[in-house]
Amino acid sequence: MVDDSRMYVSWNEIENLVNGLYERLKDENIDKVVGIARGGLIPGVMLSHKLGAGFEPLEWQTRDGEFQDRIKANGFNKNLKGTIFVDDICDSALTIKQIKEIIPKSRWAVLHQKADIHLDFVGERLHNNDKWIVYPWEL
Repeated sequence: MVDDSRMYVSWNEIENLVNGLYERLKDENIDKVVGIARGGLIPGVMLSHKLGAGFEPLEWQTRDGEFQDRIKANGFNKNLKGTIFVDDICDSALTIKQIKEIIPKSRWAVLHQKADIHLDFVGERLHNNDKWIVYPWEL
């Protein structure tokens, strides 16, 4: 049975998207990748390895809970140079908007973008796509 309400992303597609982001980020002098927990952890770690950069998670829940580590987020304002924030998808843009309220100069890389918001680095734009994206780590 085919589920037309979902779009399944393979590991191969993830690798291609991460490689594409890496190509755009490799000359940006990135020394820290901040992966947004949960969905941004895996692509964030993948990018940090490719970039030879450190990795730090930031817990920020808007869908699967209510915990948002605002204290840790505020700490990133001290030195944003060389930092990129990574998430799997910018669907409603709620996560990014909330974090940008605390860290206005944050730069962002996402695998997929649906929302109409400026992002610095995007793997694939999915405008006018209302399907639920299912990543391989969610299966």
